Amino acid sequence: MRRRRNFIHSKKMVWVFIMLLFCGFIVMFTTSLIPKYIPAVTDGDHTAQAGGTDRDPAGGQGTGSPGGGTTGQQQEAGFKPSRVQCGVMKLRHGARKPQDDQIPLYCIEGKYHVGDTPMMQPASPLQVKIDTVIPEKILSDLGAFWLSDSSGTWGHLLLAPKHWEVVRADTGANGSVGLELADPQHPDRRAVYLDGGPCQGCNIALIGSYFTALKNWAEEKGFPGKTMKFLHHAYVRNHVVTYVLPPGSTAYKTVGAAFERHEPQDAMFTRYEISVPPEDLDMANVMLDFFARFPSSVAADLSVQPYLGIPSVS
Repeated sequence: MRRRRNFIHSKKMVWVFIMLLFCGFIVMFTTSLIPKYIPAVTDGDHTAQAGGTDRDPAGGQGTGSPGGGTTGQQQEAGFKPSRVQCGVMKLRHGARKPQDDQIPLYCIEGKYHVGDTPMMQPASPLQVKIDTVIPEKILSDLGAFWLSDSSGTWGHLLLAPKHWEVVRADTGANGSVGLELADPQHPDRRAVYLDGGPCQGCNIALIGSYFTALKNWAEEKGFPGKTMKFLHHAYVRNHVVTYVLPPGSTAYKTVGAAFERHEPQDAMFTRYEISVPPEDLDMANVMLDFFARFPSSVAADLSVQPYLGIPSVS
């Protein structure tokens, strides 16, 4: 009897071990689905150009700077941006059997330097198609942040930790947009978004700064970029780069992604930069992956732009 009990006990232990091993593989597989846009970068990994800076190259360049211009009449001096939860955003994944996850959607009341203030919320509920499954641990901490553009038809959509607050949300007279989110308990943990809008000089100089292959093109256009001090820099698509900047005004390195489109008479540039401690790098990668898929302003009405799809940037 004792041998039989020992045998049954041993058999149960084997099954428990197999189940634990199987669960471990599932966790490893799910985590591996997150695109690793930014690898771990050590202090000794300096592939950057010498003599650069991590400061915003838009300042003092081009035909205007983001957030500049005359203050509109609808908002008083000393205006502070705010956010309010305005529903949820659905994340749909899977082709044959689509499944939906959802995260809270926060609409931002920003500062518009000209014109009337548009409605805060998008015209229709937001549902976004994604290619990968976001692990529950990260998903439960995420929020979607929406800032309407001055037309009220389009907006800027970003992912960030849901407890972060809006520090700055400015739309300039030249149409450029500056948006900053930060952890209220740790203000040096933050994310900064920039859209150059129709400001061609700004965009060309920024493209020349962040897209090394277009440095000469920007110079030929008369708006040379600045030499950046990248710890890491890579093209992940033809029009999207990711990079790492050394610590600047925060205690942490800055991971970022930038998008550009340049036609003979039109140049576009957007950028999303995140400064967080190393243990939050997985969250930062999810945020950058979403930005890389939707790097420009998106339609507020899904009948205009189904699933927030944008022209291919591949």
